[in-house]
Amino acid sequence: DGNYSGCIFLQDCNRITMRGVEARNYNGDGISWQICHDVVVDNCHSHDNADLGLHPGSGSQRPLIRNNRVERNNIGIFFCWGVKFGLAEGNQIRDSRSYGVSIGHCDTDNLVRDNDVIGSGRVGVLFREDARGKDFWPNRNRLENNRIIDSGAAEGIGVDVRGKTREVTLSGNQIRETRKPMKRIGVRIGADTRDVKLERNRIEGFASDVVDLGKGNK
Repeated sequence: DGNYSGCIFLQDCNRITMRGVEARNYNGDGISWQICHDVVVDNCHSHDNADLGLHPGSGSQRPLIRNNRVERNNIGIFFCWGVKFGLAEGNQIRDSRSYGVSIGHCDTDNLVRDNDVIGSGRVGVLFREDARGKDFWPNRNRLENNRIIDSGAAEGIGVDVRGKTREVTLSGNQIRETRKPMKRIGVRIGADTRDVKLERNRIEGFASDVVDLGKGNK
């Protein structure tokens, strides 16, 4: 479990920088940091691990995840409990077996920008339905200028916004399917979401570009 171990594992440490490090072939997470603030993971390579490639979690504040290669993990970048004011930028996230990027319970005010999320097994970017208390959804996050390509099998989804997530913005992303459309969806917005905004995204190659089940989105 990445909350307690990893190929590289940090807990209760602040202002740590990892640069040019490789984490590979671990039976768990590649790089995991819990209750750690102002951690920088820059130009690292986390690949072929059994679970999560990069795992900021347990209330870690202001993580900076930049210019990394994250390949062939179960999930590429996994924002865990209460991660706030983070930046994931310029990363290559490829061939994740489940999700390229997953943002969940009470992860708020993060920016995911200018990443390549390619060949994810289920969903390219997932906003999880993971509520464990009042208002524990991934609110006020921004997905900007990413390239999310070829996500999932026949019913795959590029970006999936679930639960009661609110005030999420998808801006300037390229969400593309280069295989056959099948039953694939570019962006799916759940029925209980609110204020999910789509701005200037290029969505193409899907059976349905946008499926909006919500009543308070635009």
